[in-house]
Amino acid sequence: MRKSIWLILTLVVVFFSCSKDNDYVAPDIGHDYAGLEAGKYVVYDVDSFFYDDFNSTIDTSYFQIKEVVDSEYEDLEGEEAFKIIRYRKEIDSTSWVLIDVWYSKLTQTNFQKTEENNKFVKLIFPVRNNSTWNGNSMNNLDEMEYAYTSIDHSETVGGVSLNNVLTVLQYEFSPLTEENLFEEKYAKGIGLVYKKSIEIYNVYNTSTGLWERNSGFDITMTLSSYGG
Repeated sequence: MRKSIWLILTLVVVFFSCSKDNDYVAPDIGHDYAGLEAGKYVVYDVDSFFYDDFNSTIDTSYFQIKEVVDSEYEDLEGEEAFKIIRYRKEIDSTSWVLIDVWYSKLTQTNFQKTEENNKFVKLIFPVRNNSTWNGNSMNNLDEMEYAYTSIDHSETVGGVSLNNVLTVLQYEFSPLTEENLFEEKYAKGIGLVYKKSIEIYNVYNTSTGLWERNSGFDITMTLSSYGG
């Protein structure tokens, strides 16, 4: 009789243990924000303004950038990484021109992207509001404190309604003499959907009594389409 009872109890414990294992759902730490999957692509509309103090000119241009997650490979650390092929298309052209090959990597703790031979820590996991980290911890550039300023936010970017968007403020400093703003937005299942890069130096115009842009750049990348 005792053996029968112990057998029944053992079977019950095994049954519930198996049920718990089957029902287990891994916590969402934010990997989907990277959009890193072979075959995926994102097209961006790019507006750029370059201020030349030497010639007192403003060079404006509009074009498109296409980033394609081309293929998976094993990096020097023996870990999974991806090749990112980048193309550019002028507004008056229908042809995409290869301009760069970058690299990305997704780990349990961060999302890395190598741009022009500099590796940046774009995101950290788990994604949490107000979390901060050094985006330049994997390169030789000066320390740059990145921070999540919003997560899982509904937003319309480039005319596309997105349900889950996070914002990373990389740097902001704007006294009267200069304007600096570096910010990126990521959407779940897509990756980067918006990028703002401003580094402007101002001069004081005695005639108008205003500070005016004199040199530097103002570049905006905005989601146009995506797929894959």
